[in-house]
Amino acid sequence: MLCTKLTRQLKLLSVRQIHSTFVKNESKPVPETSTTTQPGTKTAKKVVENVIGSPLHTVSNIDKRILVWVKRYPSMEEVPSQVPIETIQRAHTKIRIHICFAMMAFSIIGFYVSVRMGKHDVASGKNILTERAKWYNEVQEKARKEKEQQEAVSTEKV
Repeated sequence: MLCTKLTRQLKLLSVRQIHSTFVKNESKPVPETSTTTQPGTKTAKKVVENVIGSPLHTVSNIDKRILVWVKRYPSMEEVPSQVPIETIQRAHTKIRIHICFAMMAFSIIGFYVSVRMGKHDVASGKNILTERAKWYNEVQEKARKEKEQQEAVSTEKV
C-alpha cells in the first residue's frame, strides 16, 4: 500500500516536471524541419522529419485561425503547414478557456434577462396559475362548442 502511494507520487512528480518544461519552452521559436523524399516509392512523397522536438501536426484552416486568435502567429499567412503538437494543444486549451468565459458571460446575461422578464410579468399580473386557468377555460369552452355542434348535427340527421 505504501509502495503504490509512493509510485503515484513519483508519477505525478514526473508529469509536473514535464509540464513545467513545456511551459518554460513555450516562448521558444518553432523548431526547423527538414523534408526528404521517401525511398522506394513511385511518387515522390515528402516526409517531414522533425530535427529536434516533438512530432508535428498538419495544420488545418481552423487550426490556423485558432493559432492567430491566441496570438501565437501574427497572421494566417505566417502560420506554417506543420507545427508541433504541443503548440496546437496549448492553442486549443486557450480557445476552450475563452469559449468557457464567453458561455459564462452569456449565461449571466441570460439570467439577468429572465429575472427582468419575470419582474415585468409579476408587475403586469401574469403568473403561471392565471395563465393555466385561462388556457384550461379556453379548452373547456372549445370542447363545449364542439359538443354542441355534434349534437346539432345528430339531431338534424334524426
